[in-house]
Amino acid sequence: MIIGFSTSSAWSSVAAIDPEKGVLWHGSENAPQGASGACLRLLEGMARESGLQLKDAELFVADLGPGSFTGVRVGVTLAKTFGYLFRRQVAGATSFDLISSKQVVVLPSKKGEFFVRKPGIEPIRQVELPEGPFIGFGPGIENQVFPSAARFYDILGQLVAKSAMEFAPEYLIEPSISIPKKPFVLNSGGNG
Repeated sequence: MIIGFSTSSAWSSVAAIDPEKGVLWHGSENAPQGASGACLRLLEGMARESGLQLKDAELFVADLGPGSFTGVRVGVTLAKTFGYLFRRQVAGATSFDLISSKQVVVLPSKKGEFFVRKPGIEPIRQVELPEGPFIGFGPGIENQVFPSAARFYDILGQLVAKSAMEFAPEYLIEPSISIPKKPFVLNSGGNG
């Protein structure tokens, strides 16, 4: 069994997948800025509703982004933590593939920009939505489709397992963090 997490968007999801039988259990919760709590509640729901247990997982997988900086790190941290705890390997997939690996996918980037990924081509950043059919989410997209942990089943053959120690998010651009205008200086003189 594989346990997957997708936390790169406002919708957090958890799935239990059997490579032979398909998706055994899937749950999602709209939890902007609350992915960790949502995933833990979903794991409790999985155990209660299906009887599936984390300790029975052979692999933990997570959404590597792009997406919410903190959200992506939540899913990766959960996979790493359970990988360490149960001595299992971990793997990941992009948010694009957890929407669709076979269609043009659009995701929000920085304000006023989108990531656009065509199948088999590296994603690009652009300010306008692409021409032609696409799926995804973000400003101006009518029928929004969010990444889902259940879609790990569709790309099982593409996953590359590794140790929890090696596992990390993938960033298409540098995280948007601000640098302090006045650097923090430790004053050893005792005045403040």
